[in-house]
Amino acid sequence: MKKNKCVIKLYWTTTIWPKWQVVIPKEVRNILNLNTWDSISVLIKDDKFIWMVKNEDISELMEYIESEKK
Repeated sequence: MKKNKCVIKLYWTTTIWPKWQVVIPKEVRNILNLNTWDSISVLIKDDKFIWMVKNEDISELMEYIESEKK
């Protein structure tokens, strides 16, 4: 089975605010089609990486992660 190439891009940086809030930059919201009140999941890998994924797209991310284990 051929693996799809994973494309990782750094679009922007953001800051954690004093109340632990994080602003998702407008460009990223547009690319990911994020809207107010969308639900997202936060995944952590090896206490070093974090992913924030729309709940409706989490299965795709999990499939990718599983394929990388092989």
